[in-house]
Amino acid sequence: MAGGAELDLALPSAKSLRTIIVSVKLAGADLAGLVLGYAGAALLAHHAGGAPGPGPRLVLLIAAMYLMVAFYGRSYARGIATSAATSVCRASLALIVTFLSMVFGAALLGGLSAAWLRPFAGMMVAMMLGIATARIALAVVLSARRWRSRAAGRHTVVLVDGDHRDLVGNVEGMIVDVAAHGLRADVHDPAALARLGKLVGNVDRVIVACAADRRASWSAALGGANVPVELLVEEMGGLVPLGAGMFGAMPTLKVAAESLSPEERLLKRLFDIAVASVALVFLLPLFLLVAIVIKLDSPGPVFFRQPRVGRSNRPFRMHKFRSMRSDMHDLTASRLTTGRDDDRVTRVGRFIRATSIDELPQVIDVLLGHMSIVGPRPHALGAKAGGKLYWEVDGDYWRRHSMKPGITGLAQVRGFRGTTFEEEDLRNRLASDLEYVENWSFTGDIWIVLRTFMALTGKRAF
Repeated sequence: MAGGAELDLALPSAKSLRTIIVSVKLAGADLAGLVLGYAGAALLAHHAGGAPGPGPRLVLLIAAMYLMVAFYGRSYARGIATSAATSVCRASLALIVTFLSMVFGAALLGGLSAAWLRPFAGMMVAMMLGIATARIALAVVLSARRWRSRAAGRHTVVLVDGDHRDLVGNVEGMIVDVAAHGLRADVHDPAALARLGKLVGNVDRVIVACAADRRASWSAALGGANVPVELLVEEMGGLVPLGAGMFGAMPTLKVAAESLSPEERLLKRLFDIAVASVALVFLLPLFLLVAIVIKLDSPGPVFFRQPRVGRSNRPFRMHKFRSMRSDMHDLTASRLTTGRDDDRVTRVGRFIRATSIDELPQVIDVLLGHMSIVGPRPHALGAKAGGKLYWEVDGDYWRRHSMKPGITGLAQVRGFRGTTFEEEDLRNRLASDLEYVENWSFTGDIWIVLRTFMALTGKRAF
């Protein structure tokens, strides 16, 4: 194929276009938040019989000034769209700057008074709440799409150089045979580099499968492509490297790291405490009713405290409403629950399992710090899939414990829940667990919580 021939490939849209689309969505969310805040403040002022707030013309001026400040304050950067905390913080800062600028301008023009300032400040607070609500909602939606896009392998190109297609396996993404498309890793040929740049310039990730002696050439050829590039290294098949570093003069591979930064851990913990505290208050009447029914149905304690594996592989005792006969408890979960006909399950137990009510006491474990609202589900040490202990099925099993276990998780909202009769049942949920651990975001947690309400019941509730 000639060096200047066109690439016969379905290339993704330009990254600049995708960035513009995200920025427009952020600006649209801000405008919706401004309108929502203005309408809310006006409605409250009307019902309270207070002084009317600023008129529509001033609101338009606020919107124009805010959009300008937000733009120069990088509030519309593509990278913050899925991070609710960062997105809301930048938008709030831009609105505060807008407010102070307008107050300063009013003071210079001699129009500043308490009668004007009070409703104006109230409206700005309402607008800030509106913008925060709109941005959090957008972040949740975009995070959900990001999970789906990552699972589908969108915007990923796999370059296969030579007879190395077997290294790639069955992965999602655009797989390109470089020889068939006339692509070469030749730093002495500007036309060849230009063709590579056209192919990978708009993608988010490039994977190269080639012989060991070709890795340096591909690294050099793609070094200026302005895209993350990774080399498939067959020799490291048993490792899960997270990055590279140096120890003195020797290169090292990073194979483990903290899942969350201190700031992210604090944010997640505050979210856990807030949600679990509110949930416990609202659930107390239900807890009392379930406790009475359990005691009336069969002898034994109300709660079943089973040892489970928590963060850092440390065990803890997880709370559940007792759903089995007290003389037939299985603390290690060595025997699979066979479903609705399991003779160990009580009559009340069948109902609370089918509705997942038996899991609700885990809000206590969240408040105690053993669990989180969202995270990989905690397993018992004796749990099996296909007759094998979980860690015998997949060597990566223990990596899921780098975060606190959760009441719900990514695997559960994808439908991977219930008894693990086959090894594939475990592998499906383990893949989702590791995806969650490696790509955690606060908005992702919110999305999973919302999706959980759609997956609480069903035939796999056991």
